[in-house]
Amino acid sequence: MVAVAWLIGSLPARAQWLTQTNILRAGWNAVFLHVDASHTNLTQLVGSDPTNPIQEIWYWVPALPTGQFIDSPQLPISSGNQWVSWTRALGPASALDRLAGNGAYLVRVANTTASYNWTVKGKPVTPTYRWTLTGLNFIGFPTPPSPSPFFEAFLAPAPELQQNAEIYRYQGGELGATNPVRVFAFRTTPVQRDQAYWIRAGESYNRYFGPFQILEATSSGIAFGNTRGQARLRLRNLVNSSLTVTAQSVASELAPPGQPAIQGAPTLLLRGPISPTNLTYGYANLAAGPQQWILAAAGQPGSEVEVVIGLNRFAMSGDPGGRFASILRFSDSLG
Repeated sequence: MVAVAWLIGSLPARAQWLTQTNILRAGWNAVFLHVDASHTNLTQLVGSDPTNPIQEIWYWVPALPTGQFIDSPQLPISSGNQWVSWTRALGPASALDRLAGNGAYLVRVANTTASYNWTVKGKPVTPTYRWTLTGLNFIGFPTPPSPSPFFEAFLAPAPELQQNAEIYRYQGGELGATNPVRVFAFRTTPVQRDQAYWIRAGESYNRYFGPFQILEATSSGIAFGNTRGQARLRLRNLVNSSLTVTAQSVASELAPPGQPAIQGAPTLLLRGPISPTNLTYGYANLAAGPQQWILAAAGQPGSEVEVVIGLNRFAMSGDPGGRFASILRFSDSLG
């Protein structure tokens, strides 16, 4: 159920690009960004486009002062809470200037617009979460965009969260008793990738955001730079049954205007098992096709595996100082 984006670049600055499409309705919508679009500002991204119907964007800053408790989904206001905003009226004078990845946003669309597909091109980020016990969390999940899993199936590996969670979602229109609305129909409500949800789980600290977890990694991804040859990460199964995790290399989109062009994808190698005869490791070229690991049930031997990623510079050609980038996408056998 989890599709995790990892970044591989040939220079320290990240250079891989992916477009996230957010389906908005008239009124208030909740968006969770899986890409970082801080290379540009909101005046250029939204304000300069007269056909863009977005009127306001409010960013939820999850850090809470000591003793503060969120009892219900908060209204976007400028003072005394965790919101930072951009409005079309204020433009560059708005407190919110750029869109960060792994962020939850409230977006208001003009009432004269029935629906709007808001595309945001940015650098994919590895999912990171800051769960708090002080009431509600405003977060999203890295599920596949299509088909989206339903909450019942998605939360099945985390029965405590499934039983205790209060989940609220926005559905357009004015803010009120039905926006956001609490989700009761877990069996038929999809976990949509582009949406943010208010979630409370009582005194249960939640560590589940999908069937597997990537460890020893940063949200900014992997930068090989001019000299680095390899990187390491770990995959951990979080469900009580075996799980197959697949990795594949995905081409970066074209860089947006004003950003350095990408010459191509780096040649990535995955380390294989060690040979008992000569004590050397085998390897697989990701360009040849997806690679898989079978993880044992959570907590059992083999439920966690180390992944070593190498860069074969000798197989790459291009101009001196050129940028090579791609996206390393992980998915699991639960869909």
